[in-house]
Amino acid sequence: MNVIESSPADAGSQPNRKLLAAILVNALPLALCLYGLKCILTQQGTLTVGSRQVMRSFHFVRVQGAAAELAGLGYMALALFGFLCTGDPPPENRHWTLRVLRGVARWGSLVAMFWFWQRAAQLVTGAAAWPSWRDLQELVMLAPIAMCLGIVLVMAFLLAMFQREAVKRDLFENGCQPLHVWWRPAAYWGPAPASTAFRVVYVDAAGCLHKAYCATYRSFRDSPNWGSRRVRWLRDEVTERASNIEPFVFVDSDPVRRKLEA
Repeated sequence: MNVIESSPADAGSQPNRKLLAAILVNALPLALCLYGLKCILTQQGTLTVGSRQVMRSFHFVRVQGAAAELAGLGYMALALFGFLCTGDPPPENRHWTLRVLRGVARWGSLVAMFWFWQRAAQLVTGAAAWPSWRDLQELVMLAPIAMCLGIVLVMAFLLAMFQREAVKRDLFENGCQPLHVWWRPAAYWGPAPASTAFRVVYVDAAGCLHKAYCATYRSFRDSPNWGSRRVRWLRDEVTERASNIEPFVFVDSDPVRRKLEA
């Protein structure tokens, strides 16, 4: 891929920028974790519950005792989900079990957050804070929301397929041949929420096999047309070298030309 030259001053400031970005990104999950721990230790806290009306409205209520403990566990589960939503792309030598465990912990913590808060709301209000699948009226209420979510998912898929062509175009411009370009929705290693993450397998001009992670994004300095997509390569590793590339350099012992006479 394209290599961007940087000065020693830029190289020295890069770790500082990454450290500052990591602190800013993890500040909110850390605050949620501390507040959840406070709810568990003091047996007091605040929880968001919804009304049972047709147009649901959410408001904050004070919880104590067991409800505060469940609310605190929900906040800590949400903090864990926030921590696992950031990070760098995994290296190729990372075992698949570790990747699966991270995915289970990430999305499992989000499900646990909803479950803890629902149980806490049941202790406070005596009714579930979320719709019940046994109630036909509530299922009818959720139908328009499900339709809207379906439309959003379809539009996101079509947009990702459009941005997938930008990745292929970037590879072709660098003399590479794409083999597989997979869309990775909600990838934790995505650089920004507005970007679209992809897992790419391609062959470079020398015949080496690459496995890489990239993301497409739109720069504010670009024109607003649909074709202006930039590709940011996050990790690129060579997993198989071409067979026609010699790993060693052979030097002939015979002189190429006669020694010049004085």
